[in-house]
Amino acid sequence: MRNVHETVDGPIAGYNDRQRQILRGELVGLIAFTVMALVGVIVISVWQGETRATEGFRAEYEYNYAGVQKVNFLQYLTSKNITPTQISPEAAAAYGVWAGANPKTKNVQVLTKYLGAKYEDTAAIFGYMSQYVTTGLGQSCEYCHNLADFSSDEKPTKLNARNMFVMMFEVQNKWVESIPRPEGQVIYQLQCASCHNGVAKFWNKDLKAKSQESFGVAGGGMPYDYTFADERFLGSLPDADGRVNYFQVIADRTTPPGLNDTARNQNAMYHMNTALGVGCDFCHYGGYFRSYSLPDGTYKYPKAQARHMLGMLQDLTVNWLPQLPPLDANSVAAPDQAVAPNCYMCHRGYVVPPGDIAPTEPIQKVAAPLLAPLQDIPIPISVLPKP
Repeated sequence: MRNVHETVDGPIAGYNDRQRQILRGELVGLIAFTVMALVGVIVISVWQGETRATEGFRAEYEYNYAGVQKVNFLQYLTSKNITPTQISPEAAAAYGVWAGANPKTKNVQVLTKYLGAKYEDTAAIFGYMSQYVTTGLGQSCEYCHNLADFSSDEKPTKLNARNMFVMMFEVQNKWVESIPRPEGQVIYQLQCASCHNGVAKFWNKDLKAKSQESFGVAGGGMPYDYTFADERFLGSLPDADGRVNYFQVIADRTTPPGLNDTARNQNAMYHMNTALGVGCDFCHYGGYFRSYSLPDGTYKYPKAQARHMLGMLQDLTVNWLPQLPPLDANSVAAPDQAVAPNCYMCHRGYVVPPGDIAPTEPIQKVAAPLLAPLQDIPIPISVLPKP
């Protein structure tokens, strides 16, 4: 009897009838498995597409860059079971007395400079504060003001609020107004609610310790405890040509071994996805993540905008928040404390932060603001499509 390991007609192995039958069965099974696997991939892909559509992920070709939907702030508060704050009866009564005796404002140092002479009127100031500050911070007038003398600076909260107004208007003029955008895209204005979201002490150790849900992520870790304020980010300033890469993960000969760079990048990207409620293709072309354009030439403005906003976030961390002293032991006002600002602080799961407001009146440039940045961080030059 021939040995089954002997060859027939050269190097081709010889099989008996039983072996051929087994081989045919294995081939049929392999083909069937392959077909089933392909069907499974197609089914999962369709399901994922439907899931992405319902979870707020935007397909590359469907997103309308000029028509980002703005979430109404009062509706946002209601969705979070937060009752919008109203001016207290005591404050309303005190304002009536004050306005009667002082129809023109006293000791208003910020709004008149940035928004114009109409805020030399006490009623106009009251209207602005009622609409934006009371609901934005979740506090009535007495939180900052002496109700017997609204012009008094005796309360630390009023001094801090004044500095925050300067920060808000300066950041708006420098960063928000210059954001790269297509023609027709609305540029919203920052307000107290942009960061505070209806809570006065919104970013403190107590809030962080309570739950991850408080920061908008149920059990995810990032962006709950993720901070951009690491040494590499804070040291990434635009060069002489205006170029900067805040998250460098492309390996070269100088890249140290390990996955630290990649992990850092992915943590940041995951944070951004969650903070804005979008997927990677909101900013990136999936076929080549470094590209700013799709194959058909569609320019990915969100990528340029995200890069621009990183500069703003760095500016807040380095230049502004360290100058705003904490009001108590739990407040966080400096990058070396428990939490530094990040994307979620304003966006709260939306592309446009709920606390931003539609453009109402032009914000003037002020030559000598009451509070100035500690150092000059230039605006990175954006890579924009050719006209």
